[in-house]
Amino acid sequence: MRTLPKRASLTIAQKHEICFKKINEPYIKNKELAELYNVSEGCISDTLKKSQKWLEIDPQAPEAQGKRQNKLNFPEIEEALTLWVLKALENGVDISDQVLHEKAIAFASLYKVENFKGSNGWIGGFKKRHNLSCYLKQGEAASAPLDKLDEFRKNLQDLIRNYSLEDVFNCDETGLYWKMEPKRTISNKPVSGKKQSKDRVTILLCSNATGTEKLKPVFIHKYKNPRPLKNLSKTSLPVEYYWNSTAWMQVSIWNDWIRKFDAQMRLKGRNILLLIDNAPVHALYEGVELTNIKIEFLPPNTTAHLQPCDKGIINSFKAQYRKLLLQNRIKAFDFQQLTGNSKSPINIKKAIKYVVSAWNKVLPKTIFNCWNKTG
Repeated sequence: MRTLPKRASLTIAQKHEICFKKINEPYIKNKELAELYNVSEGCISDTLKKSQKWLEIDPQAPEAQGKRQNKLNFPEIEEALTLWVLKALENGVDISDQVLHEKAIAFASLYKVENFKGSNGWIGGFKKRHNLSCYLKQGEAASAPLDKLDEFRKNLQDLIRNYSLEDVFNCDETGLYWKMEPKRTISNKPVSGKKQSKDRVTILLCSNATGTEKLKPVFIHKYKNPRPLKNLSKTSLPVEYYWNSTAWMQVSIWNDWIRKFDAQMRLKGRNILLLIDNAPVHALYEGVELTNIKIEFLPPNTTAHLQPCDKGIINSFKAQYRKLLLQNRIKAFDFQQLTGNSKSPINIKKAIKYVVSAWNKVLPKTIFNCWNKTG
């Protein structure tokens, strides 16, 4: 009796790859994919039914090489510590296991997470999940980027000279606590603060050097269909709306957005330069080629000095957002005093509206000045 070859089983990274391949090649048949990956058509069908889930996964993460997705025990601490580590690495901060332990314990206290010990096993697992290793510093190498700042700046200036300033862009992500309360208030006595909301989204802002062209903000939320957006088409929103369980930027989101941006420039017949930091999420998938965008990665540990978004663009955007949020609260209070009825609190639909308004209120002059500050 003939023995059939044993079917393979898919890793999480392969499931991500299949879903991404189906988006790029919509006419490819499930049968072809099944033959390519040596699995059944049913396996391909089941994978594609959960495409949103698999596309949210970072295929470069170590856990993506496995065949099961493990549930995190302390997701709030994981999220907060991950964001802190990314920011610390970007700014050249030294990190040790002890630092990770202390920050994790601090976040557990902040979020009132009980039974969290921050054991060596958990710290080791965290490093493995995020591909973190301990490296011995080599002489002066750690501080070398700042020593060479003038050289980096000159190289960038030489590159930018090949483009009109209207065709030189910069983008960066920032976390936004969209229900944030002001930290200060005027009162005739000490005021106790309210419990701060943990609702966070990631916003990506992109503009050219003159400030005359600002792209739609990218808005990354935790949910695909929050109630206020349930009956709305995501393509009709004034933002590029994405979602995943952590509300972080991910490689899949970056690749989708950058390909759309490249297509826009191709339609306009424009060739542009895009300056970005070298965060791992800004990697391009194998096979993705940009025809009208040249990406220039800023050297490590230099974004605070060379990235225009870090020189005040994001701060200006957040200041405008806080102002709109405060105006909303005052109007809601006045409405309640006049009518006795309470207005609905801020929701994600209003937050999107305020994000767009805040971005529109960032003046071209502000953006241009921030570019000038980078030299």
